[in-house]
Amino acid sequence: MDSEIPLNYHEFMSLMFHIFFTFFSVIHAEITPPNYDFTLKTIENFTPGKQIEAVKKENPKYDVFSDEGSQKILRFKIKRTNYTLDIYTQVKKDIITDVFVRLPQFFLHDIFLADLQKKYKKQDRYVRHDRSAIYVWLNRDNTNIIYHGSCSITCFPMFIEIVSTDKSVVPMYVKLNEALPKW
Repeated sequence: MDSEIPLNYHEFMSLMFHIFFTFFSVIHAEITPPNYDFTLKTIENFTPGKQIEAVKKENPKYDVFSDEGSQKILRFKIKRTNYTLDIYTQVKKDIITDVFVRLPQFFLHDIFLADLQKKYKKQDRYVRHDRSAIYVWLNRDNTNIIYHGSCSITCFPMFIEIVSTDKSVVPMYVKLNEALPKW
């Protein structure tokens, strides 16, 4: 005759917990966030103070977005496996004074903001309206950094702009806003 060992509720739950824990502890899956291989180093060559000729050599695919003589806006396309970035650089006398990057909306806001805060520390200004927020870092390496994030179902980055603190340069966001139609 077979002998049965009765299990009470606590013993059964303990056994199930150990089986469950053992099963999931052997699974070593890596979850890659949708920011893929993007880091701030991707746009580092385009930041204010860099020579535009060196950038053109590394990124020969660009077009002239605006030309006002000594001041130009150039658009570079950076292609990656899962996304393409349009990087707008404002150039004055062959030196980059401003960079504006429209970021893919499938990037995660939390990861991008954490990267910015890791590099530039806590933001100096923060403005939130409805489901959007603007973060501003003032006078970091002679630049001001403006980042805009927004939320719907998830939160995502909209753009980042890095502007020279040189007062003689009109920031690109002002020029881009002027280009919009007036309703």
